[in-house]
This record gives sequence, structure tokens and C-alpha cells, in this order.
Amino acid sequence: MKVFNINELAHNFNNSVLTIGSFDGIHLGHVKLMELTKESAEKLNSKSVVLTFHPHPMKALKPERKIHLITTFEKKVELIAKLGIDYLVYIPFSIEFAKMPPETFIREIIYKKFKPLKIIIGHDFGFGNAKAGDIALLKQYSKEFCFEVYVVDPVKINDNIISSTLIRQLILKGEISQVKEYLGRYYSVHGKVVKGSGRGKILGIPTANIIPEEELFPKDGVYASFVKINGLEYKAITNIGSNPTFNDNSRRIESLIFNFDRDIYNNNIEVYFVERLRDEIKFDSVSALQEKIKEDIKFTECIFKSQNGALFI
Repeated sequence: MKVFNINELAHNFNNSVLTIGSFDGIHLGHVKLMELTKESAEKLNSKSVVLTFHPHPMKALKPERKIHLITTFEKKVELIAKLGIDYLVYIPFSIEFAKMPPETFIREIIYKKFKPLKIIIGHDFGFGNAKAGDIALLKQYSKEFCFEVYVVDPVKINDNIISSTLIRQLILKGEISQVKEYLGRYYSVHGKVVKGSGRGKILGIPTANIIPEEELFPKDGVYASFVKINGLEYKAITNIGSNPTFNDNSRRIESLIFNFDRDIYNNNIEVYFVERLRDEIKFDSVSALQEKIKEDIKFTECIFKSQNGALFI
């Protein structure tokens, strides 16, 4: 997949199949849009194009809301590439761009830049200044510019419409199993491994402390997880919180990686959350903490065993 800033396109597209959106999280609803875009492009002997925005529009329009994104832009690109899309083009989003009338967006961006044969969009698609543009307006202009508009119905699981907003709420609640249902994969965070207090190593439970690139991570607690290091996956338990047993104040993410003793300081790793085991607890003694961690490890091993090793991506 080739990735372009729309302002740096060397040439405009001809006869593309286009899907448009912010696509935070690349959940199963987004996946359906992109799979249909790819299939349509193949049938029309055309190129599949995803048009998105960076940064996320709400970052520019509603900074006071402090929206926490599910995926970094880099992760979004990675996930879209795995779906077999030919091109990802992003628009640098700004307040100035947001003022563009929807008619101008259709004429100057959609038509002139992409000349689509077909546009595939979600049921809730809106665009232009104050989202004044809608599906009806897009269909109106489709006659002038000779493209088809195909609207995809909402994707539902358990009678819930899959949305980025719903997934953010579930992550914040620590409902990781449900998150996987809607994402179609385990939720993960990336981060660089940094030096911690060194207490875990002294206690015989060394952990990898990470500073996450993502803005969103699950509710404090202990999670069955696995980590990816240099392309290899390892089982782990991951704690999110402030280590109340030792009266730490800073919130952190740290993973105890099973059967692993390599020095990975300054390495970038990815932590995948599989299942929430328990709340973070303040223990009366270090030995009580150590015993509980042993229980967490056994429980995590059982989770992996029950899946017949199918947990890894």
C-alpha cells in the first residue's frame, strides 16, 4: 500500500474506488467498508483508495473534549495495509480545512483528485463545514460527476452498532473481551521499554515498563496478555496502575513476560490485552503480592491453553 499526504500527490487518480472516513480503531465496521472497496476495485479493474484525515478531526474541532484515539496514525496505516488496499491518502486536518463547504469538498477533493467510479461509505457519513454534507448531497453530485454511491448498513454485534465511540467506552471500562468482538482483534498499545524502579527484578518478578504511544489504555488492573518483541510473541501478564502495595503515585503499564530474561530497554514493544484478570490490589506484604502474581500467571496459562494456542495474531 502506498501512503500519500494529499498535498504531495504527484498526480491525481483516475477511475478509483474510494472510501472516506476518520477510521479510528479500524473496527469490523471499517473493515467491511474497506473489503467492499477492495472487491469493487478488483471488479472494475481499478485502484482501491482510502481517504482519511490526520490528525483526527475532533482533535482540531473539539480539543476541549480531549478525545482519546483507539489507534495511532501509524497503527491505522498498518491495519489498512493488511486489508490489501492499494492507496491511503490523508488530508492534514485543520480548522481552515473544516470550513470548506461540502460542495467544494466534492468538487475539489473527491472529483478532481480521485475521479471515482464508485464511493463506498458508511450509513452515518457526513462531511464539509459543520458536517453540512450528507449522503443525499453526495448522491446528488454523483449524477454530475458520474460516480456511484454505495452506502453500507451498520455492522451489529449483540444488537449493538459497532462504533469507535462504543469501543473507546469498553476499553476504558476494561471490558477487553467485548472490545475484541468489535475490533476483530486484540486491543494493543505500543511503547518504548524504559527503566522502572527495579523493584520487580529484586522480587524475582522483573517487568517491562513501557511509555505507551497510544492515548487510550484499559482500566487499571491486571490483564492476561501477550507482547510482541521484534516480531515474536510472548505470553505475559500486564498491570496497569500505580502499584499501591508500594505507594507509587504514577500510573504505568508494565508487563511480566513469561520465560523471558533478555535486556530490552529502549526497545519498542506491543502489548495485546486478552482478558482482564482482576483489579489492582494493595497487599499487606510483598509475599502476598508474589503469591497473587503466581496465581495470575497460572490463570493466564489456562486462558492460553483453552484457546489451543490460537491467541497469538
